[in-house]
Amino acid sequence: MSPITLFSAEQRTEVLFPQNNGLPIERTVLAAKQFVRKMCIRSHLRGYSYLITAIVLGKKEPYLLSSLTNLLYPAVAEIYHTTPNAVERNIRSAIESAARNDPEQLQSVFYYHTRKPYISEVLAVAMETLLLDQEIGDVSVHEPSSDKQTAAVSSSAL
Repeated sequence: MSPITLFSAEQRTEVLFPQNNGLPIERTVLAAKQFVRKMCIRSHLRGYSYLITAIVLGKKEPYLLSSLTNLLYPAVAEIYHTTPNAVERNIRSAIESAARNDPEQLQSVFYYHTRKPYISEVLAVAMETLLLDQEIGDVSVHEPSSDKQTAAVSSSAL
C-alpha cells in the first residue's frame, strides 16, 4: 500500500477531472452524479460528494473496490482531508437518509428487494450501471446503420 499524501484543492480537481484524458472521466463523473441523484441522496450531505468520488475512483481504479476499508475509504479520505471512518460514516448516513426519505425511489435503483443497501451493494450496482451505460453509449455511437446508408448513397450516385 502506498503512503498517504494529502491533496490540495487543485490536486483534488486534477484527480477527479484529469486534463490529459478529461472526456471519459467527465462522463464518469456525470454518470456517477446521475446514479447518486437517482438514489435520492441529497446533495448537501457530505456522503453525496464522498459517494460520487468513490464511484469515480472505483471506475478509474477497480482494484480499490476489492477492499473498501483498506483501499477505497482511505483514498477518498485523502482527497477530502478527512479520515476513512468519516468517509464510511457519511456515505452510510447518506444512504440511510435516502432509504428513510424515499424508499420507493431507492428501491427502483436496485433490481432486487432491499430495505437499506450496504455501501458495497451501492458501489456494485453503480459500477454495473456505469458499465451498461458505457456499453450502450458505445453501441449508439458506432452504429453500423450509418455505414449502410453511406454505402447506399455512394452506390446510387454511381
